[in-house]
Amino acid sequence: MINFFPRRRLQVLRRSPRVSVPFGSRQLVIPYRPISTILIIFLSLLSIFLFLRTDTFQVKALEFEFEQLADEALVRQRISEEVIARSIFFLNIGKVEQEIKENFLTVNTVSIEKKLPDRLLIKVSVRKPLAIVADKSKNQFLVDHEGLLFRPAAGETLPVITISEDFEGVVGTVIDGRGISGYLQTLDLVSQKGLETKAIYLRSETIELRLKKTIVWLSADRVIDEQLELLTQILQRLKLGGRTPKSVDLRFSRPVVKL
Repeated sequence: MINFFPRRRLQVLRRSPRVSVPFGSRQLVIPYRPISTILIIFLSLLSIFLFLRTDTFQVKALEFEFEQLADEALVRQRISEEVIARSIFFLNIGKVEQEIKENFLTVNTVSIEKKLPDRLLIKVSVRKPLAIVADKSKNQFLVDHEGLLFRPAAGETLPVITISEDFEGVVGTVIDGRGISGYLQTLDLVSQKGLETKAIYLRSETIELRLKKTIVWLSADRVIDEQLELLTQILQRLKLGGRTPKSVDLRFSRPVVKL
């Protein structure tokens, strides 16, 4: 008869350290051996995983911070459907943010911050229109600094861009082109620098910027930011002397200023 469990082997097992693991109403006794260590780690991780998925950490409360948005109620409802009763630890907030931006084009950014154990802070910002784009049928759309037509215009007082005779505007379309990009970038930067602008015109490779008392010509083929920074410096320097230029031409290697 073959003895599979020699007496010496059984004595070693009896003397080896043991770990008791709760298992229902009983205690599961496991000898402390390498394979037992792996099992203990696995059970511990499984317990933590199941604990994090309990009701304690399911999203129950939402705090919203909205800029003025016409679709606010719909955005609130859509976000709630995506996050309520989901584990806060396993919630993919990046996916939720991207889905909201894709389904609501007026939304610029969505920021979701987790607040343990069961609360989310959600900040929603909207797209800022820089101009109005008119298509071949004279339909007008609001466009932002990314060139996205995000909704139809509704009587806003903004510069109007007519792109070409064959252009047909559709909400969700991104307009491109070197001149148009320069035009939109100019509008964005002018707004950031606080320059009071009456009108902006796109003329071939030139962008004409009409300030309150000054006409400015920019090159659409050069970096707009650098040209506007130079313009700001020129205006500030002349203002210190109590003068306002009639025109500033920045299309050449050296600026041409007329007083």
